[in-house]
Amino acid sequence: MRTVRVTRYYADACNRGFWNKYSCLEHEKNCKCWKNPINRTCLTCLFNNGVKGDSNGMEHEPQNLETWDYRDCKNPDMKEEYLTPAHERAPNLFINCIYWKEKIKEVKK
Repeated sequence: MRTVRVTRYYADACNRGFWNKYSCLEHEKNCKCWKNPINRTCLTCLFNNGVKGDSNGMEHEPQNLETWDYRDCKNPDMKEEYLTPAHERAPNLFINCIYWKEKIKEVKK
């Protein structure tokens, strides 16, 4: 039996993993990820509150249960007419938000 160690590279901005250094550096240069604070999206905002919505009133029948995710911005000054959706498939995720405030990262000990 033998043990092999491999190096994995993670982008600083969005924490995406890569197997080679060049790909990671290129990604950091061109990163458009929604988890990149540079893009000022809901996923990196202090006011983000992801909520799971459900139900059509039939919780006791799981085959009829509908769930979905939506964002509830906790910023009291937020007005939706100034927000740009990040993608057509993510209409409740906004990019380049003027109300965005950086979330303080917790350091694990």
